[in-house]
Amino acid sequence: FVAILWGLSGTIVIPLGRGSITVPGYMVWTALLYAIVGTWITSRIGRPLVQLNFEQQRYEADFRFGLVRFRENAESVALYHGENAELRGFQARFGAVVRNFWEIMRRQKRLTWFTAGYAQAAVIFPIVVAAPRYFRGAIHLGGLIQTATAFGQVQDSLSFIVSSYTDIATWRSVVERLVGFERGLAQARSEPAGGGIAHLEDDAARLDLEGLELELPDGQQLIGGVNLSLARGDTILLGGRSGTGKSTLIRAVAGIWPFGRGVVRLPLGARILVLPQKPYLPIGTLRDVVRYPGEADDATLREALAAVELPELAGRLDEADHWALRLSPGEQQRIAFARALVQKPDWLFLDEATSALDEATEARLYRLLRERLPDVALFSVGHRGTLRPFHARELVVRSEGKGPARIVDVSAGGAQQVG
Repeated sequence: FVAILWGLSGTIVIPLGRGSITVPGYMVWTALLYAIVGTWITSRIGRPLVQLNFEQQRYEADFRFGLVRFRENAESVALYHGENAELRGFQARFGAVVRNFWEIMRRQKRLTWFTAGYAQAAVIFPIVVAAPRYFRGAIHLGGLIQTATAFGQVQDSLSFIVSSYTDIATWRSVVERLVGFERGLAQARSEPAGGGIAHLEDDAARLDLEGLELELPDGQQLIGGVNLSLARGDTILLGGRSGTGKSTLIRAVAGIWPFGRGVVRLPLGARILVLPQKPYLPIGTLRDVVRYPGEADDATLREALAAVELPELAGRLDEADHWALRLSPGEQQRIAFARALVQKPDWLFLDEATSALDEATEARLYRLLRERLPDVALFSVGHRGTLRPFHARELVVRSEGKGPARIVDVSAGGAQQVG
């Protein structure tokens, strides 16, 4: 249609001072100028939609996450009688969703007014521009209609941004959100300042921590240099005040804490299992929960459940449920011990894995580990003195004023620094 419009346009002479300028195919240039001006105005009106759509996604995600979190902690909220506090929180988050949505509608209303007017004006505008040639007799009525039709086709093609700006703004807000996620993941994968914590594998039969220093994400030192070896069959208990970095040490060994420096040297193909204080129980069948994240036959799973004093669950392997809400904290921790029996790791790290159990049950489970997994290296984090009989060495994290904490070996009444 550009060629057709160019042929129908003829030329126009524009007086300029004492001379003039002859413009061939002037209707094509007019369509281009019309589209450029319309695109610029559309961009000015609709640009805030990108940020508004971005914020809408964030507000809606926050609201949905709050609902899920409330559902998973409904019992605790009820025990606190926190219904009104939760209601106020939900009203505030939903209010943010509604307010932002109203802003989007207001901005889209302005944009729609302009784009609708722009489209309607495009019907009359070419007739107005070509009318002088018609009145001079340069073209007939049929030529005028042809010119207006060709102009509409060209202008419509050039006005893609004007007609699609709402979709473009939504698309860009989604892309910016995804790019933000990608940047966050890339930053998490990148090596932190100071060299980071290196995880190496070799043929040695020991797990070694060499000059391991742990830091907070802001660079504040948490634990000073740690040099520690853990061979198959070793048992170590790590104690100390809360907040001194005991759990962080386990995270660093597991490879999910990158802040710090030093070396974690692992045996090639080492099977490491971490039992956190709050076990993760996926939604699904009890079979999937107990064998998570590996595979095991039903007989092994039933035997493991009976061993950790949950025989009543042995016949419910096919039952699907939200087990994190169905089981008590103590039962969940016993499920974690059952996983250890099923997976038979070489190195087992327990991060206050018996905090929800009574001391008698705790003792029976630790004895069970020593009987069923005699060669496993056991590294426990805990505060109870009842854990000492099940560990050959006892380490304590001690804070030294404003500096980083140190790990000392207090076995047999000593106080030798591990580092």
